[in-house]
Amino acid sequence: MKRLVASILILSLGMAVIASPSRNQDPPATAVTTQTASPALTNKDVLDMMKAGLATDIIIAKIKSSATNFDTSPGALAALKAANVPDNVILAMVKGPSAASTQPVSAEGVVSVPDGTEVEIQLTNNASGEELKVGDVVDFVVVNPIQLNGMTIFEKGASGRARITTAKRAGHWGKAGKLEWAMQDVMAADGNRIPARFTQRHIGDSKGGTVAVAAVATTVFLGPLGLLWGLKKGKPAIIPAGNRYSVFVHGDTKIKGKTAETAAKETP
Repeated sequence: MKRLVASILILSLGMAVIASPSRNQDPPATAVTTQTASPALTNKDVLDMMKAGLATDIIIAKIKSSATNFDTSPGALAALKAANVPDNVILAMVKGPSAASTQPVSAEGVVSVPDGTEVEIQLTNNASGEELKVGDVVDFVVVNPIQLNGMTIFEKGASGRARITTAKRAGHWGKAGKLEWAMQDVMAADGNRIPARFTQRHIGDSKGGTVAVAAVATTVFLGPLGLLWGLKKGKPAIIPAGNRYSVFVHGDTKIKGKTAETAAKETP
């Protein structure tokens, strides 16, 4: 009987040892993910990109979308100019990252676009004060895509519209023509037209003063024949196709942007 009890005790102790965890066992490893932030751009980085032959537009886009630590003191700017860095690149360095580059993107891809976001547009056809009238639409296209936080909000080739506010033909007595237009909107990537602002004024070459003086002088010698000078017309106001302008988003707005993958799928 004593042997049976002893055997049961020994068996119980053995099972307890097997069931208990080892105190020396190492705890399970926990995976740790680290993310290294990209270093801020410096003047040297810009010079290196220039030496590598990168296009100006690419360098500016990189500046606008990155953290920066530029030296924009007068001496540093003079050194950049001496190194043949284009003025528009230097201006982008002075401005720093785009204010819109830190705007949040929702789960649906809707980007908050702040007032004053710049969009470069190009005139599609000649605009002439001899042909257009007040209220007519002038057509433009977006030159380069505009991206915020990796989302395209204005696509290259998207349409822009302006309205003629003043249109005067060139007149006699050397009176120049006049043409003025005010920006109306630019089509966003989601198909909505976003209000934009910019006013352009163009006046043809006026010879009014010269013609008037010549008419008076000629009349002294030739009498009424001198009034023929009054038939001389000034130059019309013409804005040639291809002219580029920077316009600005008017008021804070939201645009459903497109990713690079979405844009690629939609391209025929």
